[in-house]
Amino acid sequence: MSTIHLIQQAYKDFQNGNTAHAERSLKDILTSQPKNFDALHILGVICAATGQRSEAVQLFGQALALDDKNVSLYYKLARVQFESGQFEAALRAYEKIITLGYVKPEILLAKAVTLLSLQRRQEALDCIEQTLAAWPDYADGWAHKGALLYQLQHHEEALTHFDRALALQPAMADGWYKKSLTLDKLERYADALASLDRAIALAPKTAAYWLDRAVILHKLERYAESLSDNETGLALAPGNAEAWGDHGLTLSRMNRHQQALDSYQRAIGLQAGYADALSNQSLSQLVLGQFEAGWQSYEYRWKKGNADFPRHTEIPLWLGQQAIGGKRILLWSEQGLGDTIQFCRYAILVAALGAEVVLEVAPALKAIAQTMGNFQVIAIGEEFAPVDCQTPLMSLPLVFKTELATIPAPPFYFTADAGKKESWRKRQDFTGGKLKIGLVGSGNAGNTNDHRRSMPLQEFAPLLQLDGVDFFLVQKEIRVSDHAYVQQTPKLRLVSHDIAGFDDTAAIIANLDLVISVDTSVAHLSGALGVPVWILLPWVPDWRWLLDREDSPWYPSARLFRQEQAGDWRGVIVRVVSALNKV
Repeated sequence: MSTIHLIQQAYKDFQNGNTAHAERSLKDILTSQPKNFDALHILGVICAATGQRSEAVQLFGQALALDDKNVSLYYKLARVQFESGQFEAALRAYEKIITLGYVKPEILLAKAVTLLSLQRRQEALDCIEQTLAAWPDYADGWAHKGALLYQLQHHEEALTHFDRALALQPAMADGWYKKSLTLDKLERYADALASLDRAIALAPKTAAYWLDRAVILHKLERYAESLSDNETGLALAPGNAEAWGDHGLTLSRMNRHQQALDSYQRAIGLQAGYADALSNQSLSQLVLGQFEAGWQSYEYRWKKGNADFPRHTEIPLWLGQQAIGGKRILLWSEQGLGDTIQFCRYAILVAALGAEVVLEVAPALKAIAQTMGNFQVIAIGEEFAPVDCQTPLMSLPLVFKTELATIPAPPFYFTADAGKKESWRKRQDFTGGKLKIGLVGSGNAGNTNDHRRSMPLQEFAPLLQLDGVDFFLVQKEIRVSDHAYVQQTPKLRLVSHDIAGFDDTAAIIANLDLVISVDTSVAHLSGALGVPVWILLPWVPDWRWLLDREDSPWYPSARLFRQEQAGDWRGVIVRVVSALNKV
């Protein structure tokens, strides 16, 4: 059999799945004919197809040494170089093709994609615009320009270009998908879903389309639908760690925390050290009372995708590994004001180990935190003398190996200033025989969970019908949406305009018989002061309130009232009214 027939047979063997035999035949030919162009070419094609990219590059290079004007071979070389991450080499190959006079839209577009991979965005954009100037009806060109503008976060412009591409080629599934990503960034979620529906209709076996549809549905809090789409995507791509992490997060939003843990474990099994899954796992572990594992996982909060930036990293971190007696340590607040109030109790335990404690808190908390103990309290941004080590406050439960039974929960650990308490008593007429109740319906609007935990003040209306009670609005900020109700409700007495800091809020609370609050810093402050507080919780509570209990191991004076279904504050208030009638 002639050499050309042997090469043709080898290619047929490759096409029929007998790759090993094809490779052996071609290598045998090259042993005796090392400069056989066709053998080098076909063996290079086989190596590229089977993931042997470095071998393919070498073989294509040898073939091109024999025929340096072969456009098809340069294209194959460029593709395998690009797939190998050799972007500079791929760019040279594409430019060689253009130099040889083969100026086609797909080559210019491939060059643009390569430039983009090299972060040469303006050159990539110029290349795409050159393509579109010559071929204005080239749908892929408009789609790629949209993708580039998307990367540059020019989302409105990107959307225009995706629409142009899809008008030219409506059956472009990936165009609909990328349009949906752009609409997502513009928070046009309904339109994003519609685009994903078009993409899925065209390519129903594409896992990414289902998984991103699940993400949009999750944002819309349509959790059951999100879970279903996520599972469809996972059936197509069971090895997708991020999708398993999303699956767990959606289950947690449905209050199915044990199942969520199973999904997080799948994610972590596929991607060891997956910080987002580990961080989210910690929240499900903690809400289930699995504190030993939960505090360990909670340390991944610093490594997740949207992590806060830690302060004081130049100071050695202390997580309990060595004795702290005689050392000077900085304990610093993180996350919200309520978190600081809850966890600064640990400063007392650290001081009891013989350490000199410097406690750093938000300026609004400095005065009230100073009532805790005989250690220095500073506001964030204030200078302090050198310390030996530092610990973020919310890592201290890990340090002290806190379990449910060992939560440090004294009856109170903050004390209202006596002078301020008396001043507020006189100013607000906290005297008389009526029951004095403080109300809080909302907290920091910037909290990502705010729309679940806060409620309109009008929801308190059934409470305000009760006789023998004076009601005081304790929250400092009144939302615009609540203004009309407050103005029409004289029974709800305002104190917010006079509150300067948390020491003022503490003095007001200390004059009250009871505080009824949604899950905000005022609820934490009331618990830290030992004042009776009824905390109104959403159906899926924050991890610290655990599940299926009416008390809190963190605050002995707290009583918990939970939504029985998502968004149902009315049912919560009915139970609060019933409980008040029994007081």
